[in-house]
Amino acid sequence: MKKLIAVSVFSVLGLTSVNSYANCALAAVKNAPSLPSLEASQSADVAALKLEVETYLDHASQRLEACGGYSEDFIYNVALTRLEQTAEQYNALVRRHNQMLVSAK
Repeated sequence: MKKLIAVSVFSVLGLTSVNSYANCALAAVKNAPSLPSLEASQSADVAALKLEVETYLDHASQRLEACGGYSEDFIYNVALTRLEQTAEQYNALVRRHNQMLVSAK
């Protein structure tokens, strides 16, 4: 009976740790900053978001790197894609902001 309980406990712990490692990559990229759409963005938005986006990308990249050996490749790649999409969306905002500044001159 004690062996059955011990086996059950270790099985649950094993499944939990595998699941938590799988979620490590997704947890690493949580809480991305909210970025406005291109149409709704304003110059003040872009300037205010710079530090927030850079900090998020830096910290999330470090957390994701720490998960590298523990997460499944597919989940790791999904998390990496989320980081890239955040960076691409912010870069699009910056390009639009810069175009608006140039066209205003």
